[in-house]
Amino acid sequence: MHDSFLLHRIADSLQRICDENRLDTVRELVLDVSTDSHIEALDLKEHLIELLPYLIDKNTVITIRKTAIEEQSTVIYLLKGDSLEK
Repeated sequence: MHDSFLLHRIADSLQRICDENRLDTVRELVLDVSTDSHIEALDLKEHLIELLPYLIDKNTVITIRKTAIEEQSTVIYLLKGDSLEK
């Protein structure tokens, strides 16, 4: 896949952000990607469930917005989740 490197970088960044903010579940994720990107929400969700099943599940809502940003880059616009501190 053309965007496989970007998919892995998204997973790594998501893991780091969740660790830093003590999130144990991601409920909603909105990402901006390049208009030239082939990343689709369903493909990203399947990839993240495979790599981060403890953070992402079938109920996680993922939205991909195509915008005029640099290729092979992404912006995490929104991340909502549940905290470890309950």
